[in-house]
Amino acid sequence: MGFVGFQLLNLLTLFGACFEHALPKISKFMLLFSCLTIGVIFVTLFAMSDNHVSAKDFFVTPINISGWQDGIAFIIGLNGANWSFSCLDVATHLAEEIPSPSTNIPKALMWTIIVGFGSGLLVVLSVLINLTDLDGAGDNSAIAVFYHITGSKAAAAGLWIPVMITTAGAVWAIQTWQSRLAWAISREAGFPLHRHLSKIAPAPFYTPIWSLVWSATGTALFGCLYLGSELAFNSLISTGILLQYISYSIPVILVLTQGRSNFNHGPFWYPKLGLLANIVMLSWTVVAIIFYCFPYYLPAVADQMNYASVVLAAIAIFISVLWLCFAKKNYEVKEHLSH
Repeated sequence: MGFVGFQLLNLLTLFGACFEHALPKISKFMLLFSCLTIGVIFVTLFAMSDNHVSAKDFFVTPINISGWQDGIAFIIGLNGANWSFSCLDVATHLAEEIPSPSTNIPKALMWTIIVGFGSGLLVVLSVLINLTDLDGAGDNSAIAVFYHITGSKAAAAGLWIPVMITTAGAVWAIQTWQSRLAWAISREAGFPLHRHLSKIAPAPFYTPIWSLVWSATGTALFGCLYLGSELAFNSLISTGILLQYISYSIPVILVLTQGRSNFNHGPFWYPKLGLLANIVMLSWTVVAIIFYCFPYYLPAVADQMNYASVVLAAIAIFISVLWLCFAKKNYEVKEHLSH
């Protein structure tokens, strides 16, 4: 069922992302709906829970079943929490569709952090304070956790349905921005079939249809990993954070090596704070790459191993082959995009 649901959601959100005129409306609706959903979850879990963990157990007492020392286990466990702040770069890929991008995109980046922190904190508090028996919650799916806390199937289903709707909204947004990435690279002949991927479909779409199909096809193929190996699929998902950090680090490294003062500055330019942010970002990326590749549990066994390092190596090989065999010969920054 998980595989079928994954592929159906991929197809449905692909269709919804094909219509340019619907993008602003859906975005605003999903933002409001997501905030309301988080508020309802927070209030409902506290209202219907009969037991709460003590303040000491919540804030002080560590629960570490990983086999690692507490400090290392804490850093490894941040992988999941990082998803509250994932995909910070989304707004940059929609720059050509955003009014006043030089000011609105930095605002969107900052608001993503604020909203991610606030929403993530509310969900974590409502779940961990009210989920008193962590060992008894063997099934960590959302609906199982809701039922474990509320003791009501109706309440669990009522909370789970809006969570699924917000998930669909998130996947729809992913379809949108990943297609814009494929479209932008294809305009510069960076992908095979770039002549098709770089085209904008006429009315009623006004979107890069073939780039959308290209991106959704990749998502569908990755989903097939779930049939072969759930462990491989989970390793691929957990590597997503590292791939984002690496992609963020590349322009930061280029800015630092070329000299921050040698670039044209936008409205949001903070010389000292920006340099500090660059250094912190690169330092954390190094820490994350090291610790997020550690096994989740000790002693390490094959069926619970963390294969993030293997996934990173495979992706690096794939990108290298794509560059050497195709993009190196064809990729070209277009004149109208180089200024």
